[in-house]
Amino acid sequence: MERSRKLAGFLADTSGMALLMTLAAISFLVAVTVGLTISVNWQLQASATLRQSVLLDQALLSGLDLVRAALYEDQLADDFDTDQDGWKNWEQEKLAALMPGTGLAITVEDLSGRIQVNRLVPELLEAGRRSDQGRPGRAATLQRQLWLRFLLSGRFAVDDAGQAAALVDALSDWLDRDDEERDHGAENGYYQSLSPPYSCANGPLRYPEELLLVKGFSRKIVYGDEEHEGIIDYLTIYSHDGKININTAPVPVLQALAPNMTSELAGELVAFRTEEVNRDRLNKPAWYKQVPDFPGDINVDPSLITTRGSFFLVKVQARQGSLRRTGLGVLFRDPATRRQELKSWRVE
Repeated sequence: MERSRKLAGFLADTSGMALLMTLAAISFLVAVTVGLTISVNWQLQASATLRQSVLLDQALLSGLDLVRAALYEDQLADDFDTDQDGWKNWEQEKLAALMPGTGLAITVEDLSGRIQVNRLVPELLEAGRRSDQGRPGRAATLQRQLWLRFLLSGRFAVDDAGQAAALVDALSDWLDRDDEERDHGAENGYYQSLSPPYSCANGPLRYPEELLLVKGFSRKIVYGDEEHEGIIDYLTIYSHDGKININTAPVPVLQALAPNMTSELAGELVAFRTEEVNRDRLNKPAWYKQVPDFPGDINVDPSLITTRGSFFLVKVQARQGSLRRTGLGVLFRDPATRRQELKSWRVE
């Protein structure tokens, strides 16, 4: 009898253990199945995301090719550039038809309408040529005057003519290749005395934000604040001949082109060039003289202006579902040969 009870107890214990092992095995298999399901779903989602990313990147490159074609076609049509041209104005419906489902958007800006920073000093502007008296050549003098009028337009955080001259001197010293300080400039000795110290570039700016390293160029001047605009939006490091496209230059740049040019007069130039009926008049730089009631005593030096664009800032945006891509680049289009060169391109 005792042996029967022991045997029954042993069998009960064994059955319980088997049941526990079975439950553990089932739990393990369920966990593995759930893990595999999650992994498969993640891989499917990652694959779909990768596919969308590839499609968006291709859409960005296609948008860039569209800009190239538009710039080439425009150059074949005429030899001047305006904000009325096809490369500037893109119809969203046509872009959607070309690439359905991508949400493609394109914007192009003529950088030749901005002030070319690296054309300020004689050796970068005139390959080192100076006048017989050793003073900067005429072109460099014109660029300096352009900068002074620009800084003193009242739009920026520049207090007076003395501060404007100091800024131009410091920038000139940063750009030129020698170590001779201008009256209010700064060379390597000044920058090495800072904490932390760094070297004067003695060469062209490589990116616009480099202005923050130049003596006197504070963030308030470069980027602006609540009361002032920033100068960075009106400058470009890309330069061809130092000339500004009067057909695409914004009001602050137009205002700097000549003494006594007010923001109101510059605004009249913008209004005139945006009228479609006036487009054919914009083929020559002196078209501003045709603007009704424009003062006859305001003359822009012909060596400061052009009607052609050389460098173009390209922004291409593509969207598919929740994914977005933006391509930013700069295209150079040679006014003489029509050759195009992509100077920069990055995808964000």
